[in-house]
Amino acid sequence: HMKVMLSELLDNKGISQNQLAKNTGISVNTLRNLSHNRTSSVRFDIPEKICICLDCGIEDVLCVERNKYCL
Repeated sequence: HMKVMLSELLDNKGISQNQLAKNTGISVNTLRNLSHNRTSSVRFDIPEKICICLDCGIEDVLCVERNKYCL
């Protein structure tokens, strides 16, 4: 299970979803869905734009939540 950590990242950087949308061209609706883990797929350009804009790595945006079924 992938977890999107966008809300935490934005809080740490002091940037709003609206500002990130303006800076990246990603829709606010897409960012909101990502922030609330309400998406089952993501185009590669979305996290790429986020990482470039926020000067961070992909591991700051996405992580794998491990459970008893995943070794």
